[in-house]
Amino acid sequence: MKTASVATRPMLGIWFGNFFEPFYSDREAVRRGIAEVADLGFTSINLDSKPWEDFFARYRGAPASQYVGMQEFMMREAATHGLDYTMLALYLCGDNLYPSIRDVPPVRGEESIRPDGTPMGTYKYWSSEAQQTMVDHVRGLLKLYGAGMHRRAGGRIVMQTMFDPIPRPSFDAEGRQKYLVWLAARYGDDIAKLNARYGLAAPSFAALTPAEYWLRPGELDWVGCAIPTADDFARRTPDFHRWIDNQTWLAGVMEEYFATMKRRWRELEPALFIEPVLHQWGYFFNPPGQPYWPTAKRALDVWRLAPHLDGVLYITAPLNAENRADAMVVSVEGSILRSANAHRPFTGGLYLGRHINGDVYRAVPPAEAMATLVAAGAQAFHVYGYSGLDDGGVMFRLDDLFKDSLRAGNRWAAEVMPLLTEPRAKEVAILFPREMSLYEPLPVDAEGRHRMDLLGWYAQFTDLGWHVDILHPDQVVAGALADYRHLVVPTNSLYDLGDNATLEAVVKQFVAAGGTLLHGPHCELARRALGIEEETVAFDCIKWREEIIPHGWSTVAFRSGTALGTYIQSGQTALAETRIGTGRALSFGFQYGHAYSRLTMPFVPPNYGKREMHPIVLLKETPVAALLGMSPLAPMPPVKGVEFARFGQHLVIINHRSSPIDIRGLAASREIALVPSAPGWLAAHAATCLEV
Repeated sequence: MKTASVATRPMLGIWFGNFFEPFYSDREAVRRGIAEVADLGFTSINLDSKPWEDFFARYRGAPASQYVGMQEFMMREAATHGLDYTMLALYLCGDNLYPSIRDVPPVRGEESIRPDGTPMGTYKYWSSEAQQTMVDHVRGLLKLYGAGMHRRAGGRIVMQTMFDPIPRPSFDAEGRQKYLVWLAARYGDDIAKLNARYGLAAPSFAALTPAEYWLRPGELDWVGCAIPTADDFARRTPDFHRWIDNQTWLAGVMEEYFATMKRRWRELEPALFIEPVLHQWGYFFNPPGQPYWPTAKRALDVWRLAPHLDGVLYITAPLNAENRADAMVVSVEGSILRSANAHRPFTGGLYLGRHINGDVYRAVPPAEAMATLVAAGAQAFHVYGYSGLDDGGVMFRLDDLFKDSLRAGNRWAAEVMPLLTEPRAKEVAILFPREMSLYEPLPVDAEGRHRMDLLGWYAQFTDLGWHVDILHPDQVVAGALADYRHLVVPTNSLYDLGDNATLEAVVKQFVAAGGTLLHGPHCELARRALGIEEETVAFDCIKWREEIIPHGWSTVAFRSGTALGTYIQSGQTALAETRIGTGRALSFGFQYGHAYSRLTMPFVPPNYGKREMHPIVLLKETPVAALLGMSPLAPMPPVKGVEFARFGQHLVIINHRSSPIDIRGLAASREIALVPSAPGWLAAHAATCLEV
């Protein structure tokens, strides 16, 4: 197995902030920090170079401020260790460092305006003046510092030009007009239809006030906003409909902004590689209890933005929707990155440090998380972060065990990434719940159960050795299912909000041509596309090969298909197989993925006394294992918690378990182990790359 040369080494970048001490003014601390970054195996540092006034003064020839001067020192110091740098040039939800941390104001050009007429503290995304400040800032950075910036093969200049985008409305005259024109078009100029949904009696769209057309606009600020309650979602109240309209418009503003800026970046510098950091704290799995960061509050759909970017990038962490450390989350979000980047080489973003929601890397070693992104297909890293304090980016304060693991992860990634040049195998697709992700903030998803359903389906298939990809509905419509044998449809609580007729036709054709579709209760796609009908039934256990205690938030019985499992009391169908053409649908009357991944375990119902019955995770063989078996590409009998990723002749195996596993039965000409282990064994929470 050949070793990567310096010329082909991947970019392993780490954010290094200097707005806090000691890195704000202590040059010796900066020297030690950059030396440690190099020793840890990073090849590049990411500088926090947002558009503050002192950068613009520097472009005009003024002396460097303390902050800018230290960044220039960091660039020189990085070069002495063979490192280059990238720059975090924009923070698209305003600037949270001013005035409490940075004493220099940002340059925003034109801001969104609150209903009371005061600035919102963020950009007006569609403003040409605001956009021009962004172009001017990047132009200045390229002019002064472009020579040392990281370049991809072919000379493309990598710049994280945009970070954490959160579009906002504006309630000045121009902003109101822009939204109301869009709203009128959305309702076909039928004010009566809007009045019925919003509970109003407005005479016209032009007469609507901010409080009538926007959800509690007084709560808007540079990053925060009001959200509907769970009851609003359940009953589809006027506030629910306001929210859906608001977020739909903001998603369009987001897409329009990136499309416009791509053109402007190309005009500025054709060699610029546009790779914004789209989210800071996970994309599908946002940290629970953190009100600012849910994806659905940001109107963010990374697949929609992908055509306007050179690389889709966001930062993830091994934290699931139940607030538990879980490496499988990194695998899921790595799959989303791979999908949004259309299986091209991509940068994996990873939070490494003491997370705002707990010390997750006590349970998941850094090297395991890094290897999981490599197995997803990442060809570079963007890691957050060495310093910072405000977000927990305090890697320089973490202990030697953490750093040893991180060092091992970088060493292994640098050697393995260049070898994974063949496409990753494709076998199982999971349909991304587009509408739920866009519109349902995590606080509305009780216990994160909707998101955990997707995670559990993903884990069930990887535990059987299958390769799993997350597909966006637009990709399915474009023909992506041709590469897959099975399609899983996890919970999508808001599916009915989408225009999915074409999707349903494509899914029906996929099944009729021999594909398998798997789904749980309340699957509107299965009903519309395949005619699968259900009814809500009282909770009961299921007679199958073993007796199953279903786990979820509802149970349904199916009215058609062949019964594979029945509810014990009623005899109604709980697990059904429906043949359609040469394919089939497998229908589960409980939330299978949620049951597979849930923290809590159901008990035997009291009315069954001492009878033996179990949830699916304790069965000798799960229903999916019995019905679909292990992957034909699995190189060994699958082990729960062990993940396989095949890239042509190269096989990456990750052991997410806390015990070593026996891989002596695998024939390989070469092996690159993440950490040392006994011959023929893969250590706990570790990975290996085999040439097979």
